[in-house]
Amino acid sequence: MKLILSAILLIFSLQFCQNAESYPGAPETMFGSVADRSLRLEIANTPSTRSVGLMHRTQLGSDEGMLFVFPRPDFLSFWMKNTLIPLSIGFFSEDMRLIETFDMKPNQTKEVYNSSKPALYALEVNQGWFSKNKIGKDAILTLEKKVSAKD
Repeated sequence: MKLILSAILLIFSLQFCQNAESYPGAPETMFGSVADRSLRLEIANTPSTRSVGLMHRTQLGSDEGMLFVFPRPDFLSFWMKNTLIPLSIGFFSEDMRLIETFDMKPNQTKEVYNSSKPALYALEVNQGWFSKNKIGKDAILTLEKKVSAKD
């Protein structure tokens, strides 16, 4: 009986890990694109998901990113505390146009990356992703469905 119970718990644990996106608190995911380049996006649209972001991760897929969604357009500031992956960030306006991008240095708190205009969205991707894909100012962010900030 103990062996059967252990096997059931192991199967449940494996199933849970394979479906990690469905556990409570896991970021929502969706597909989107910038210009004509598709991305798989984790959505950070709550205070807790926005504050954790990509901290403590050791890798990010080549066409993956995290989209930060804020309640209203504002001057946004990001830093790289406990973020181990070199990232680029793009700030997007309310009409989903790219305002600017920055390459960010991993695991430091001295530099802060600020949007020069009010932004509603910030997209973090692997460092160099915007330049590698020739994505510049005014490129359009498109999402498979509408996403809003939650408080």
